[in-house]
Amino acid sequence: MEYGKIVKRSADIVWQNKFLIILGILVALGSGSLSSSGAGGNGSSSDQLFGEVGQVPEFEQIFAGMAVLGVVIALICVALLVGFVFWAISSIARGGLIASVDDIESGEKSSFSKAWRAGWHKAWTLLGIGLLPAIPALILLVFGLLAFIGYGGFSALFGTEFAFPEVTAGLGIAIALLACILIPIMLVLSILRNFAERACMLEDLGVIDSYRRGTSVLTANLGEAIILFLIQLAISIGLGILLFLPGFILFLCCCLWPLLLVVQGAISAFLSALWTLAWRNWTGGPPLMEKAPTAV
Repeated sequence: MEYGKIVKRSADIVWQNKFLIILGILVALGSGSLSSSGAGGNGSSSDQLFGEVGQVPEFEQIFAGMAVLGVVIALICVALLVGFVFWAISSIARGGLIASVDDIESGEKSSFSKAWRAGWHKAWTLLGIGLLPAIPALILLVFGLLAFIGYGGFSALFGTEFAFPEVTAGLGIAIALLACILIPIMLVLSILRNFAERACMLEDLGVIDSYRRGTSVLTANLGEAIILFLIQLAISIGLGILLFLPGFILFLCCCLWPLLLVVQGAISAFLSALWTLAWRNWTGGPPLMEKAPTAV
């Protein structure tokens, strides 16, 4: 594989078809939306909700605690809903980027609307592909929330009879063991997602078949994929160093945040093009073109 040509070709495609940056912005906006942040808790929070440990609270205290807990759960649900919407838009945009780069490299003209239609057409499959890596994180999140709420409730009802250090340590160990099992699975599925999405968009496969095809392509070209990943890592580190100060200034000035999004969108579009061109190379696609068709 001619890595230098693939990197240059990816940059040329994005530069000559700037609507890809808009799709990249949508991808960047949805990145990390289904994270497991906020899953934890501490003893002081449960005390505030359920009263002092060792003391059975009055009815008013229980009612107030449950009301606060209901508000917290409602806010979490709203945050998850908003995150899901952004994540769904991001998944469709990821599919659109793949389809558009493939069209451009095949000598066809493309546009934002055409790319979005391609992603929308495979929306349910793309969401299924994206959901698999998120399932371990969601399991960990739900388990952590249930453990936190359950511990606070039992502490309020049974007081010191329940609030032994062994119970707290046991819950912590259980969550840690679950994380040790689920996090590696999530990381592997996240890597395979990159390949499964290309199998979905370029070979019209379903969720499971896309992961099977993606796994097959990855294992058959593991050495080149690792080198390409290292190149991506080096480029990301280089851009991070180069753009650290400008990015920090943009971050501090909220009126310049749109420019920061454009930079993130361009990087997302470039990386997507990089892996799409690599996929075409690995699956016997035609050689790289010298010039991309202009957008319509």
